[in-house]
Amino acid sequence: MSLGDDGELLDLIYEAAAVPEKWPSVLDRLAQLAGAIGTFLLTTDPHTLRWTSSESVRHLGIAFVEGGFHVRNPRMERLLKHKHLGFMREIDMFTSAEMAVDPTFQELLYPRGFGWAAGAVFQVPSDDMLAISIERGLAEGPIDDTVIARLNSLRPHLARAALMSARLRLERAQGMLESLTTMGLPSAVMVGDGKIVATSPLFEQAGKQIVSRGFGRIALTHSGANSLLSEAIEHLNSGEFQTGARSIPVPSNGDDAAMVIHLLPVRRSAHDIFGSAMAILVITPLGSPQSLPDDLLNGLFDLSPAESRAANGLLEGKTIGELAASLSLSQETIRSQVKAVFAKTGTTRQAELVSLLGNVGRPQWHPPQRTPN
Repeated sequence: MSLGDDGELLDLIYEAAAVPEKWPSVLDRLAQLAGAIGTFLLTTDPHTLRWTSSESVRHLGIAFVEGGFHVRNPRMERLLKHKHLGFMREIDMFTSAEMAVDPTFQELLYPRGFGWAAGAVFQVPSDDMLAISIERGLAEGPIDDTVIARLNSLRPHLARAALMSARLRLERAQGMLESLTTMGLPSAVMVGDGKIVATSPLFEQAGKQIVSRGFGRIALTHSGANSLLSEAIEHLNSGEFQTGARSIPVPSNGDDAAMVIHLLPVRRSAHDIFGSAMAILVITPLGSPQSLPDDLLNGLFDLSPAESRAANGLLEGKTIGELAASLSLSQETIRSQVKAVFAKTGTTRQAELVSLLGNVGRPQWHPPQRTPN
């Protein structure tokens, strides 16, 4: 069977690179080609596993993850060990005795009517590991050699499509930077491990509170703000925040104005599994003092309405006791709210909070003025 016979499938593979919702159709076609039930497409990095599949094997994928079988995956381990640049089957990697005692076969695959597969694993330039597993029914027997040869002819196209998909996500994120630049806001694209992969021109002028740490990473000179940034990057890397933004207040360092850094996750569709998690980092500078409505505090620092009232009370110079009396709450409740305010704003005491919030105003970016040498 020549590659030309799969021209329609090749078109579908490259279409899926731009339209991730097409991947299940690609996976269905691969399964049909192999006389299998369905196909998995997985990407892994040192921190996360992402996958999509044919609908017919989705229940197996859920059981695979929920049962913890992905932690020790013998089929993946054998594929990596063999370093074979092509598809392999269980009969190429395991003895019957090994499969008879391995939990993945005995507890996951066999009870659900699976047991034969053709799989391939390879590195793509985005640093992800890409794996494809075409799952055949146990009663059908192993996939034959002619099908393996046909799958191997498709393998480089699948890898190329995965790389294209990751690049397209980055291009879309870079388009967002251009829009933010027209609004006068410094911005950058950050991937899940905290690396900055693209910046707007204004970001390079954002002030000395942001410093380079090498290898494309940044840090904040204010220790409290830097801790919040590290926490946000950890959550981005683990996929824990895919909705809403993380807001990180950065106090003035004396030379540069206070600012708030927002991390906005770049959402992906359920079938877009290529490339690491990604966020747009936006800097909102803080201007002249003004009153602080609750919705502004909520938007900038993710404060709840109760926490916003407590923050405003501290800004007005009230003590814990005065705040409790004015709001008809216990001092313990107010202390709890104030503790939350300190944690979310990266401050540790009332004077520091007042110094930060006293500079909040309408966002408008002006690059810091440097004194000529």
